[in-house]
Amino acid sequence: MRAFFTFIFILLLCNLYRAQKHSSNSFINGEDVSETQMSWSEESKEPEPQLDIWEELRNLRDLVAAQGAELRLLSAKLTASDSLVQNLKEEVTVMKIRLTTAESLIGEMQMEVEAQAAELTVTQQKLSFVQERLLVTIAQVEELQGQQEDQSLALQELQNTNNVSKVAFSASLLVTGEGNTLHVDFATLVFRNVYTNIGNHYSPITGYFTAPVRGVYYFRFTGHQTSDRYSLMLRLVKNEHPIILSGDRFCQDDREDSVSNGVVLYLEIRDVVAIQLGGEVWDDNYHRTTFSGFLLFGL
Repeated sequence: MRAFFTFIFILLLCNLYRAQKHSSNSFINGEDVSETQMSWSEESKEPEPQLDIWEELRNLRDLVAAQGAELRLLSAKLTASDSLVQNLKEEVTVMKIRLTTAESLIGEMQMEVEAQAAELTVTQQKLSFVQERLLVTIAQVEELQGQQEDQSLALQELQNTNNVSKVAFSASLLVTGEGNTLHVDFATLVFRNVYTNIGNHYSPITGYFTAPVRGVYYFRFTGHQTSDRYSLMLRLVKNEHPIILSGDRFCQDDREDSVSNGVVLYLEIRDVVAIQLGGEVWDDNYHRTTFSGFLLFGL
């Protein structure tokens, strides 16, 4: 601002100097040269511009006023800028505080994550140890289960061995009454009149004996014939395979006859034995047709 007024002052001095010089030039060697200038000016027809100091001052005043208004506007803008800068500085300070707090929080979180990672590592190690022990325990359990199964099998075999001497059955064909039973093709005879069935291994419903244990068994069957139409053939089968057979043909001179047979068999567990008939066989209250068997010894 001071430099601006200094510039205005210098400009005024220059204008005053020009005015004074112009007055002094009007008298040269004690003569008035105004007429000479006027004549020269008229001859050249180029009038010299006249300076109006008051106009210059008014212009300068207006310029100074405009510059002052602009300066005040710039001062207001500067003040607003200073306020904005101050606000920005305060916001930057707040952001720095927040950033510092966030960095501190991040550091704490990193430390917590590292602690959790270390704890997780320890937990994983413990889990691996527990898994190893679990695998060992599972192996031990499987081993114990195998031992238990072996013991169960041994116990079953022991029970079967204890029941070896308790396997025996005997049955006849008809429960009551008398008459012939006819099977043209070989079919299983069902001996329904059960005398003895220790262990219940013979079925009076199907006619099959089922071996409860592996061992050696003795079987015997008898059959009686009174038919004048068909012959009598009885055969013992093991798992549907014929083993032994006995039979008799019809004869006018000998209308009644009996047949029998017996065999010792080696049987596995769940092997089945039955009697099959081809022809006619008789049974009555005397129970002439029978099927019997029992275990000799187990293996």
